[in-house]
Amino acid sequence: MSSLEEDFRALSFLTRRIIGLLEETDERYWILMFSRSLEQIETNNLSGATGVLGCFGGEDTFSDLILAKHLEKSDPLQFKNLNARLNGLRNETFQAARKIASRQNW
Repeated sequence: MSSLEEDFRALSFLTRRIIGLLEETDERYWILMFSRSLEQIETNNLSGATGVLGCFGGEDTFSDLILAKHLEKSDPLQFKNLNARLNGLRNETFQAARKIASRQNW
């Protein structure tokens, strides 16, 4: 079983990767949301993990985000690659945040 500190470190790494991808595509709203959570994650604060989880689920949330829609027709390979990266990071980040939030002992 991993330590809580290791779990936060993993979530921090993934959150930074998501922010980097969002910066590539100028998704300012989501950059702001994940940056706020990252500040809490880096201090091993549960609110960072719950902040990340709050971005998921429901309509018009991070779960529904499609990056660089303007590239869909002009550069479909770039469009596909960006969104494949997003899907992978989205899944990994959700799992990492859920692992922290579901811990029994704090």
